[in-house]
Amino acid sequence: MTNIDRARRALAWLATGVAITLIPAGGSALAQGYPERPVKIVSPTSPGTGVDDFSRLLAKHLTEKLGKPFYVENRPGGNSIIATDAVAKAAPNGYTLLLALSSAMSANPFLFKQLPYSPTRDFVPVARLSSLPVTVVVPATSPYRTLGQLMAAARAQPGKLNYGTSSSGYRAMLAAINDAGKAKAVDVPYKAMSTLLPDLIGGVVDYTVLEISAAVPLIQSGKLRALAVSNTARVPVIADVPTLAEAGMPDATVIGWVGLAAPAGTPAAVVDKLAEAALAFVNTPEAKAHFAQRGTSAYPLGPKAFASALVSDQAQWQRVISMAGILAE
Repeated sequence: MTNIDRARRALAWLATGVAITLIPAGGSALAQGYPERPVKIVSPTSPGTGVDDFSRLLAKHLTEKLGKPFYVENRPGGNSIIATDAVAKAAPNGYTLLLALSSAMSANPFLFKQLPYSPTRDFVPVARLSSLPVTVVVPATSPYRTLGQLMAAARAQPGKLNYGTSSSGYRAMLAAINDAGKAKAVDVPYKAMSTLLPDLIGGVVDYTVLEISAAVPLIQSGKLRALAVSNTARVPVIADVPTLAEAGMPDATVIGWVGLAAPAGTPAAVVDKLAEAALAFVNTPEAKAHFAQRGTSAYPLGPKAFASALVSDQAQWQRVISMAGILAE
């Protein structure tokens, strides 16, 4: 994909977001009648994860708010491509939605040459909802208590330490961290985080990065130790853990997020109704409790602002991937 192609797609996404705010799209009658039947939210995550918990709380809220069942269908795997592509090809009628992840919408365009979907052409933004910071973690038994110590050890003994990766996005983040720390370690690829974690906890793997909602329970239970978090500020639930910037790696920082998107062509009145209901969710007691327990936070944006933010987010991921020296597969 050339830079011109990327610019055209970014403009298309922005135009979509603007159109939502400017076009009546059939007026209030369509919005008032929606939904008339159950609505499916397709999630790229596995059941039982922190993001999955969030998606089910969101579905429950939308069910109560809009009067028809909203339910989650988990379609994990393939670097979030399987779920994301399924929604890209779904009918644009508001009855199939995507639990959109930053990895799928911002990172994947620069990691895969033949991505079967375009985040900007095939989707309309509904709402950005939650931040999803990532933390660098080691086994609780690890001798390394700071990111600086870990990087120093990897520099001193090139190739002795290893790190686990379960997706291309995580591989890019770790490569950028290693590059910033001038560390030489061995990448051990896993097909899923569910298989990586037991090896990490057991000390077979020396370190990895893990999204915060999955990391917090393991940190609190004494199975993992967090060394740094990729976020603009420290995360309250693990307030003693510095940010990557505080650890001397500001250029390796990327901020993950979770949101809702719909297939391109979904009526604007439907998108607006969904956005209003979804954005209300982040201020509910249930959402606030989830944020506090899992280390995430409200990160709300409506359709137009979400469209603009995605363009900036893609540029940030492109910078980190380039910094890591990773070429699209």
